[in-house]
Amino acid sequence: MSSVQNPPEHPYGRVAILGLGVMGGSLACRLSELKRAPDVVGWSRKRTERENAVLSGAINSAPDTWLEAVADADLVVLATPLRVTCQLLGPVSAAAPERATLTDVASLKCPVAKAALAAGVTDRWVGSHPMAGSEDSGFKASRPDLYNEARVWIVASSSAKSKVLGLKSFWESVGAEPRVIEAADHDRLVAIASHLPQLTANALASILAERGVIAEELGPGGRDMTRLAASGVAMWRDLLEESPPELVEGLRSLSEATKTIADQIEEGDLDALERLMRSTTTWGRST
Repeated sequence: MSSVQNPPEHPYGRVAILGLGVMGGSLACRLSELKRAPDVVGWSRKRTERENAVLSGAINSAPDTWLEAVADADLVVLATPLRVTCQLLGPVSAAAPERATLTDVASLKCPVAKAALAAGVTDRWVGSHPMAGSEDSGFKASRPDLYNEARVWIVASSSAKSKVLGLKSFWESVGAEPRVIEAADHDRLVAIASHLPQLTANALASILAERGVIAEELGPGGRDMTRLAASGVAMWRDLLEESPPELVEGLRSLSEATKTIADQIEEGDLDALERLMRSTTTWGRST
């Protein structure tokens, strides 16, 4: 059960969630726990996920098509990979009621904002990006507390400002902490705050594997550092294709930083290395 006590209510009577993986499934699980839970309709291209979501009580119904799922919805949540989200936004907006707010959970917002503009639905789309997730995938990895105290970035055009308050209340109702940001600012931020750590974990896991180190031989720190290396490749391929230049800049900066550390160790310059380590000890407690 979720640890959030007395969450605020949201204005949506019926919520359609397209995609019942970790993100969409966890959202459905949490909504089903609310004191005044909305009517949650879920859809996934995988029949087993639809069936499991219904059996678990996370959703009230799971139609065979997304067209049926969005009918009469007050809020449509696209919990699908970035490319699919961009492809679906136009057709979904045409099928959903005109009153419906459209949102998504993709971790880049500029491509979705562009798709909303192309579909002529910038007045109905309010993008979301929860800073939450899991290296596991599928509905089986869903959990109702995924969004507890998670930062959720909210992106909207000026024509959709009237829908922002309702969506903020929605995320607050599941325990999240929404903040409004511009799409370009958001994408620059997550390129460094999210995508860079992902690729760093991939690189570290690759080096460990080359050296013959297996996961069972890692300590807690090593496991924490490499946890993201198990993340789904298909989802990340879409994101990396659309990543802003800040990601490449961050990767090159990381390469330079690790080279400097290697040089300091090789040259015995432990004073410089100590200064670096001391400068980062309080970073995580700086906010």
